[in-house]
Amino acid sequence: MVEKIDAVILAGGTPDKADPLLEYVQVQKKPLIKIAGKEMVRYVVEAIAGSSRIGRIFIVGLGPEDGVEFATPVEYVEAAGSMLDNIVAGIERVMEVDPDVERAVISSADIPLLTTEMVDYFIDTCLETDHDVYYTVVEKSTMEARFPGSRRSFVPLHGGSFAGGDINMAKVSAIQANLPLARQALESRKNIWQQVRLLGFGTLVKFAFRRLTITDAEQVASRALGCRGRAIITPYPEMGMDVDKPHQLDMVRAILEGGSA
Repeated sequence: MVEKIDAVILAGGTPDKADPLLEYVQVQKKPLIKIAGKEMVRYVVEAIAGSSRIGRIFIVGLGPEDGVEFATPVEYVEAAGSMLDNIVAGIERVMEVDPDVERAVISSADIPLLTTEMVDYFIDTCLETDHDVYYTVVEKSTMEARFPGSRRSFVPLHGGSFAGGDINMAKVSAIQANLPLARQALESRKNIWQQVRLLGFGTLVKFAFRRLTITDAEQVASRALGCRGRAIITPYPEMGMDVDKPHQLDMVRAILEGGSA
């Protein structure tokens, strides 16, 4: 019997933060931006729901009042604040529905080019090994070949530069057990001395001289988060093409409205 994995889709934002993208389209919630007559979040839900691996779908940050008509049943979860808080809120609701749940897929709601084929690939690849957390990364040449001019942020490593993807998977027990470490890792992102304490001076030196490999990065992330992590280098740049800026929305609209997806 194929294991069914529940999905948590993150559709919440920071309401008190000015967002040039929302000003550009005059919409209050990013997942509700329409492309070819359909909200971005609907593209994501349809791609995830189409996978035979997926069980229930939980959407954090939206509600029935937002008027999105999904073709598949979804359960809404109230937004809890930060991205990490929203992940926890989604996972807690998943566990309320099924206390025996082992893992969950976690996706952002702003990757409308995601397809079921990509979801299947990701889950199948993750299940090849027994890690606690799986996160997608996209190599720079892969991203720019598909989306030239997307101006994404890349981390330079030995062997290539990588951007983070927007669909991940984790064991719920790992999220619960390591929540304080995850908060510490997120809070240290803009403080170099906290990073040194958390990651180690040697790691930062290797990073500065581009000697840090993907394997090194996995080990660093595992140490920082207190669990075993694995990076999935995806051949599908769409998994990392989240719509954050007006020019990225224009690129995605050209693809979906032009029928070249």
